[in-house]
Amino acid sequence: MQVGEKFDFKKLSIRNVDANYILKILRSNMSIFWSWGARAFVDLNGKGLRLTVSGHHHKGHLYIVLNGADLFDIYYCSNRGTIKDVHTDIFFDQLVEVIDNKIERIADYTY
Repeated sequence: MQVGEKFDFKKLSIRNVDANYILKILRSNMSIFWSWGARAFVDLNGKGLRLTVSGHHHKGHLYIVLNGADLFDIYYCSNRGTIKDVHTDIFFDQLVEVIDNKIERIADYTY
């Protein structure tokens, strides 16, 4: 699937993955995770996780699935399911950083 298309996980070649496993990875850094305004978690029948975010750069749905190479693919979609951006082949330990860079992080932010 490409940018501009509607997300349909049935079209993907993906592996089964427990949505709670994905949530556990995302929650490994709770302050970053909650800064996304994460809510409305939906298990995609063992095929991944959908969540709604309200970050500084992206507001809408995230679909996180496990591809055939045992790496994660992230689909950034509108609330209506139209794909806005895609990141593929993400290792589990990079998942939070990749998502945060796309939806929330502000490089020039001063503490």
